[in-house]
Amino acid sequence: MEIHGIERHIEASTQKQSVQTIRYRVGSPEAIREAQSNDENIALLVDYLSFEEVAQLIQADSNFVKALSKTNKLAIHPGGWQSWSAGWELVGRESLPRKVHVVPELLKFTNRDGDNPGKGEILGHFIMYIRSGSTYLCLASKEGGSLPPVTYRIDRKAGRIAIEVFARGKTWKAGETIAELSIFLAGNFFQLKDTLRRLYKNEEQFYALSFVRQGSGKKRIQPTDSQGTVSPWITKKDMPGGFESWYNHYTDINEKLILEDLESLGTTDNLIKLQYIDRNRPTIFQIDDGWEKAVGHWEIDPQRFPHGLKPIAEAIEKKGYIPGLWLAPFLITRKSPVFTEHPDWVLKDEQGELVVAGYNDLWDKQFYCLDLSLPAVQEYLDQLMDRAINEWGYRYLKLDFLYAGLLHGAFAKGGSAYEHYDGACKILTSRQGTRSGLPVAYLGCGVPFGPSYKYFPLSRIGADTKEQWDWLKVRLVGHVGRPSAYVSLHDTIGRSYLDNTLFVNDPDVVFLRTHNCKLTEQEKEVVALTNFMLASQVMFSDDPTQLSQEDIELTKRISRLYDELSDDEYGVIRIQRDVFHVFSRSGAIQGLINLSNRSARIHRSQASELFACIESGRPLINHIQRQGRDSAAFTSHSITIFRK
Repeated sequence: MEIHGIERHIEASTQKQSVQTIRYRVGSPEAIREAQSNDENIALLVDYLSFEEVAQLIQADSNFVKALSKTNKLAIHPGGWQSWSAGWELVGRESLPRKVHVVPELLKFTNRDGDNPGKGEILGHFIMYIRSGSTYLCLASKEGGSLPPVTYRIDRKAGRIAIEVFARGKTWKAGETIAELSIFLAGNFFQLKDTLRRLYKNEEQFYALSFVRQGSGKKRIQPTDSQGTVSPWITKKDMPGGFESWYNHYTDINEKLILEDLESLGTTDNLIKLQYIDRNRPTIFQIDDGWEKAVGHWEIDPQRFPHGLKPIAEAIEKKGYIPGLWLAPFLITRKSPVFTEHPDWVLKDEQGELVVAGYNDLWDKQFYCLDLSLPAVQEYLDQLMDRAINEWGYRYLKLDFLYAGLLHGAFAKGGSAYEHYDGACKILTSRQGTRSGLPVAYLGCGVPFGPSYKYFPLSRIGADTKEQWDWLKVRLVGHVGRPSAYVSLHDTIGRSYLDNTLFVNDPDVVFLRTHNCKLTEQEKEVVALTNFMLASQVMFSDDPTQLSQEDIELTKRISRLYDELSDDEYGVIRIQRDVFHVFSRSGAIQGLINLSNRSARIHRSQASELFACIESGRPLINHIQRQGRDSAAFTSHSITIFRK
């Protein structure tokens, strides 16, 4: 089968990994050029695969092939284009909003250029799976470098997947590989993770983060046991963590406020002090948005920071913490002098119109992206990073809104967005240490997953959280990537299979404060414990001086639970809408997460191991309302955990 001059090559499966590889190679560059010449074709179709055909490629048994025909019972995880794209399973006829009302630019935060699902379609990216029961059929694309991003256009009714690549503007040569897919079957959640660990082999990138882990000794060998289990790159005891300014102050920060937070972080019994400072673990102290004159004008605002940022970085280092700083390097607003002084630096479309990268009413409403193909822009990015690291002294860089670097445009130097994005990421992350020899790490946020995992092994994997359960007004406009504890938790749960496989998952912050926070105590518990069990970075924005005695008691309780849960690895499976069974690899820990607005009644048949643990185990945190012989009801917005 050949589409648009692209040839499908199926390689022999390796028995050890039970993985089938499909390579798509260019047969006719002329046919590809003709297909890409259509202005409507931002993505290039390379193949169609039916669910049954995919299953047969990996020699799935007849029962599973039969289950795939019952599409109304399947769970499909589309993966998601970037951090803020929806990161959860869709079951039966569930779907995502096809448009955003009122502020259509918000789609830029969640959808790839050209994403326009038809009725009944789901659009997936990078790594997707179809789940029947506890069995996962996974399609995983190799991306980054010379390989463009892959999109899966999933038609549930027809039981078919269209494979597309996002490479408009790329000039292909005969014989080049245009895409590479790995297909495999996993019998449970941990087999899914183990196979992905072997496939992507992201060990070197993880090891580059050693300075934010406890200790920086010799490189660990990742043992594999007789079942093929690959040990996590980073254990729960090694998880990075620290303080960041955003979720209390937002853009309203200044030198006095930041220094007060810095001084107080080690003086109260807050979570970061208990888990990191008191244990002499590497601790991040990160300044978020609000320090700059304007987004795209990365000069320090002298009204807010009259002494600049360097003295603050020095004060952070003196405390023994790692200085962190927020940047959105690809963005430009009209308030930036760069916008007027270098109009040619701003990305435009084929009609010469500015490419809108998104909308943020905290900034200048619409904002735009730099043309990353330009050598002058590349030099600008290099100088920006050098200044932040070597002049100002920050060595944990949170690089935000990175998806903007993959927007399609009429690049001044030609080529495709993914090629320029790859080059820009190399520039942004080229400094692994300061001139004085101190190590540097990067956190990717708003980051396209496939083209970025090699550059940003530490990445946000979900929507921004918020100090309230949900944001009703923004939910009503259809924004699936809205800041919200509820949405962020769904993403943390849904993308937990990426944690410690391709990424050190950053689930965003936990909240344990009462001041300036609308979350209930149960909601704070579910955020703090879900983030710890199913992701890998613990960040915190609470003002340490405003923690009440009740806040401190809650903090101590959460810290003790972290200690009790730190010796295992955790998985999760959806058993009802908004309800999830969470479990450890060892089987010793069993729990239930209920994100729904009502109590969840669970039957023994849905989670037999959980019920066995409840009956014979010890409760670590218990929000069971009612319990019968074969069912139990769990409180809304809660997490329940038992240990055998």
